[in-house]
Amino acid sequence: MPTIRSNPPRHPQASDCSPAPTRPDPRRLALLLLVALAPSCFSIPNSIDAKISYAAVESPWPSAPACLNSPSVTVAKEVLQGSTRTVIIAGGDKPIPDEKWPSYAPSLGNQKNSDRFLLFGRSCFSRSPNKPASCAGADCRDVVELDGYTWVGLSKVESADCIGTCGPMTANPGGLLVVVTRKCHELVFENEAYFLDGPNGERAVMHATADGKPTTEVSLPTGWTLKKEPLSVPLVLHPFGGDDACFYNIVRDHKLQSYHQLRYAGPRYP
Repeated sequence: MPTIRSNPPRHPQASDCSPAPTRPDPRRLALLLLVALAPSCFSIPNSIDAKISYAAVESPWPSAPACLNSPSVTVAKEVLQGSTRTVIIAGGDKPIPDEKWPSYAPSLGNQKNSDRFLLFGRSCFSRSPNKPASCAGADCRDVVELDGYTWVGLSKVESADCIGTCGPMTANPGGLLVVVTRKCHELVFENEAYFLDGPNGERAVMHATADGKPTTEVSLPTGWTLKKEPLSVPLVLHPFGGDDACFYNIVRDHKLQSYHQLRYAGPRYP
């Protein structure tokens, strides 16, 4: 049985290379790696074509990881690297300075990740997506050079599937875009959360919106629901796949609200 997909996978082809819009209020604004999924200059295969399959079990998480991201940063400087479908963040020996970031335009084939309002309280990236769980210290960072600056790899887009109907890397009303992402990322939600539930036991939690105003007024595929629920204890998410794997399904609705999947309909995806 498919995990979060209720229809055969479609192949959302990217076709728009325009820059992502910016938003005011930097106090709550952040560039959310990958999950933003702005249209880009490359295509992404579906999971079957990409030969992506992983176990729907939580992977081990280190007890005290040295996070690649900084919890004090309100606007992360992130770029989607088209040649590798990898999201990289400013870091290493020569990161882009804060004052140069607003006017920075990545070289051809790359783009800034789109602006997102985050709904989780804190998060931690423990290692770059191609590093083993046994890594330690600097060996957990994949440092790359781009446009004269150094960056650290955070996550990688592996495939994109569709429930219902989707456009180029976006969901249409009545549809959901499902992007399989490789990222070693812990997210913590507190107080309340918005949960997306599917007809076969699937569940995902909303982590970001485009305008800072989460809503349940969304056109969803048949059998899917969206509701806000209180949290009596913090909800902590860890990646899936088991062993060294770090997979997440990132789901997006037609109002550009994004979710991390936390429960699956079967033992594997897809």
